[in-house]
Amino acid sequence: MLRPLSRPLSRLMLCLVVWITMAAHVTLAQGPAAKSKPRAKENPQVRVKSLGQIAQHLGIGQGSVIADIGAGAGRDSWVFAQIVGGEGKVYSVEIDASRVESLKADAQQRKLSQIQPILSRTDDPCLPPDSVDMAFMHNVYHHVTEPQPMLQGIWQGLKPGGYLVVVDQRLGTLIDWVPREQRGPKHFWIAETTVVREARENGFRFVEYADPLWHVREAFVLIFQRPEDLQAPDRDPDPLPPIPADTVRQLLPETGQTYQRVAFVALGPGRELIAPYLAAHPCQAIDIVLEEWATQKDERPPLPPGVELPSVLTDRGDPQLGSEPLDAVYFLDTYHLLFHGPTLLGHLRDRLTDSGRIYILDRQAPSVIPHREASHRRMIAAETVQQQMHEAGFALVREGTQPTQDRFLLVFQKSE
Repeated sequence: MLRPLSRPLSRLMLCLVVWITMAAHVTLAQGPAAKSKPRAKENPQVRVKSLGQIAQHLGIGQGSVIADIGAGAGRDSWVFAQIVGGEGKVYSVEIDASRVESLKADAQQRKLSQIQPILSRTDDPCLPPDSVDMAFMHNVYHHVTEPQPMLQGIWQGLKPGGYLVVVDQRLGTLIDWVPREQRGPKHFWIAETTVVREARENGFRFVEYADPLWHVREAFVLIFQRPEDLQAPDRDPDPLPPIPADTVRQLLPETGQTYQRVAFVALGPGRELIAPYLAAHPCQAIDIVLEEWATQKDERPPLPPGVELPSVLTDRGDPQLGSEPLDAVYFLDTYHLLFHGPTLLGHLRDRLTDSGRIYILDRQAPSVIPHREASHRRMIAAETVQQQMHEAGFALVREGTQPTQDRFLLVFQKSE
């Protein structure tokens, strides 16, 4: 999955020893903090080590090309310059013209000819096409106000197979629900779930999270890759396959039963089953939208044509339902996303009738993986689902026929 180290990094450690002294007095300019705790003063030596570990992990070394997006005063650019050496190149990308001029002057003073500052825009990093081995963003993504064109610009600047590394702070789901345009000048931390969704939708393949390589415990480190076989950054390179329409038959009540009110937690191809379901079994229904998916509180995935449903957005797992009972809940291509599973399942169990059912249709992971990884890969092991549902107070009723080759269908009811 990861490329092997292309060049030896033996010179790196010698260079870094010298560089630590220079990096110690350089600080990245930050905007005013919003809804965040003051950060402790960072140890430059530890930071340099982290940057070296990430580069080595991805096979980035002498002769490589790195884009330091949101370079600030150049703290990381100077380290990257030592990593790539004189034969490599570092694009120090900034949207402020005065800062770009300062980077140029500092690079000249440090005799780092491999540094090339670039004046970018809020919607475009302005990188040369197909030129970069690794694009790096440290505490920058949460300032991005136009993620779609920015990500597509980064994708186009990367070489096929090149990596995007995003280091930022908000493990899990969004807490700072602010309009995107307000993120530019202030620190409203982004969520890893938002970064993964936006990167995937703009042509990036999720590779892994690499938090152990970074020295700040509260941070997440997400690694994405520009696929070599994707021609343009206009779609998710790993989409969920379609679901046959006749799968609806497995979602209907058993013979002799009727569902008066159901809830759909559905995305992608799973969402396309809502219309045929309601056509086959008319009933009251509600649309539960996961905060793990949404990037704004008013954002809703479009419903199928002709379908109108009331919609609620979960709040740290709380679906904010009324007191009306539910006869069935349908997780359709969504269970893998859950970061607040125990809370959500607890609320659903309270609303579910004694004979009610929970249907979980999802993509099968080839092995058991942590739920955080399952969310980012958009697949989960059926064994994991059964274990989590058991812990939430549900018992497996039956296993349905596989809707597609890589999907499973499990049906649960409340355990006694």
